[in-house]
Amino acid sequence: MDELVLGVDGGGSKTRALVADASGKVLGSGAAESSNYQSVGFGPATDALRLAIDRALQAAGVASARPFAAACFGLAGVDRPGEGELFEQWIAAQGLARLAVVVNDAELVLAGGTPAGSGIALICGTGSIAYGRAPDGRTARAGGWGHLLGDEGSGYDIGVQALRLAARTADGRADAADLLHAVLAGWQLDHPSQLIGYCYRPEMTRAEIAGLARQVIALAEQGDVHARLILERAADELGRVVAAVMRQLT
Repeated sequence: MDELVLGVDGGGSKTRALVADASGKVLGSGAAESSNYQSVGFGPATDALRLAIDRALQAAGVASARPFAAACFGLAGVDRPGEGELFEQWIAAQGLARLAVVVNDAELVLAGGTPAGSGIALICGTGSIAYGRAPDGRTARAGGWGHLLGDEGSGYDIGVQALRLAARTADGRADAADLLHAVLAGWQLDHPSQLIGYCYRPEMTRAEIAGLARQVIALAEQGDVHARLILERAADELGRVVAAVMRQLT
């Protein structure tokens, strides 16, 4: 069997794995739930990684490629010294690859979008982060603080803003009836009183809240002023994140 390589993009909402041959031709892909260990924990994160990899191998028609010749894991939540070591140890214990690299998922975006290797990558998914590299090799980042400290402009942030405005509307403190209806419809709820129980149930995830961004975007495209304001605020915040990286690199 020819040697294969593995690429994994592990985000806050989903994990995707690609199996390719040495020329870079993609042979199979697989997906699973979030592998951001800061959100779901290390065990569930590695379970998602394993599932996505196994599905990619199955799609490629390969029973097993372990060890891969090389593997790159771009993982959300892994962006500070020492945070990737747990995953490096797990990869080694699994015998997944002879050569493995673990980086933040923003580095994948930068590598894919800037062939020269320099520029700024912005991720706006469940969370938000910007990562940049100057032509001289210097790197910088901004954002990526998680939902309690930051993630401004992210899908989760948009979802939370929509929920808060929906709650105020249900109280009569705001007038965003269309947004309230969109939120309820997105979660298949019949009445605003159901929002509390639904939002605070133990199995609620940040990815599910981030999914409300779809309703906000759809409503904004229809011209709803409240939805547009939420998205404009998110865009402003993302612009500030990118600008912060630019200042660090200039």
